[in-house]
Parts: sequence; structure tokens; C-alpha cells
Amino acid sequence: MTRKWTQGIQWPAACRTIRMAPLLGRFGILDSVVDSLERILPTYRGPEGSHEGIALLCGVELPHITLFTTAVFPEADHRRDYVQCSEDQFAAASAVARKSGLGVIAQVHTHPTDSALHSLGDDDMVRPRYEGMLSIVVPAYGRHGLRPLYSLGVHQFQDSTWVLAEHEDVRQNIVIVPTAVDLR
Repeated sequence: MTRKWTQGIQWPAACRTIRMAPLLGRFGILDSVVDSLERILPTYRGPEGSHEGIALLCGVELPHITLFTTAVFPEADHRRDYVQCSEDQFAAASAVARKSGLGVIAQVHTHPTDSALHSLGDDDMVRPRYEGMLSIVVPAYGRHGLRPLYSLGVHQFQDSTWVLAEHEDVRQNIVIVPTAVDLR
């Protein structure tokens, strides 16, 4: 069920409003994927220090949940305040996913500041995109980890535009799935 935008966040530096909307769907991300993201995203660097990093989340869309099972860290053009994959770099990551019967179904990238909002460039950077796709922004180059997930900027492509999911929707609809549970 969709509903109209409930509120907006003003982004003064970019003079724009970021629309907020309920998250559509339910998502699960394996804890090993979160661990990999927390470990590898902060390692994107250049001679001048930390750079934005990127990962493509691969997985499967099931009837009641989209499950992210794998993070692919592609070759990318990255700088202190920019990261982008070319079509060839994205295609190479997609080929890795397909070999395992998976699809690239979301992307995660870091920002240099504490902001987890899509920048103006992020709106166009995420390609290809499709209805319901997630674009997750991790602040501070990922140095503080990804947990809790609702502390991140979770954006979803809805009605042909990117919207920011409300924190409560992220808390309720994106779960970290354990890869092992010891009940001894």
C-alpha cells in the first residue's frame, strides 16, 4: 500500500527537499553481509585519506521478503566525496551474482559526513534502478558501522523517484538475519 509523502527533510546546502515515505516491502540481510560491509566499506582510500566506498547487495526476491545474501565490492571511481561504478564495473558485479543464481538488488555507499541523505548526485548515480530498489547511505565513511540499520539513510525508488524511508519503517521492515543460531 502506498501513501502520500508524510514529511520532508530540508537539505539547506543543496536547497532541496528530500521526500519521506513508508518503506514498501520487507527485507532481510544476512549478518555476514553486514559484517563484510562494516569491515570493507571503510577501506576505500586514496593518497589523501578516506574515500567514499560502494557495495552492491545481491540476493533473491521471495514472495514475502527480499533477502540480501552477498555483498560485492566492485571496482569503482572513488574520491573523498564521490563514488561511482561504470556500466562495465556494474556488469562485472552482476556476472558474479548471476553465477550464484542471484541478482543485484540494492546498493550501499558511504558519505564522508554524518549525513545519510542522498546527495543530488546520488539520485542519478544509482543505475540501473527499479521500483522498490534500495539505496543505503552509510555516514562517516562507514567508520561507525551499520548498526542499528535504522541509523542509516535507507532510500527506496518509488513511483520513479528516490524517497527516504522513515526510521520506524526501517526498524520494522529490514532485519538482520543470523547465519547461525546456537540454542545449546
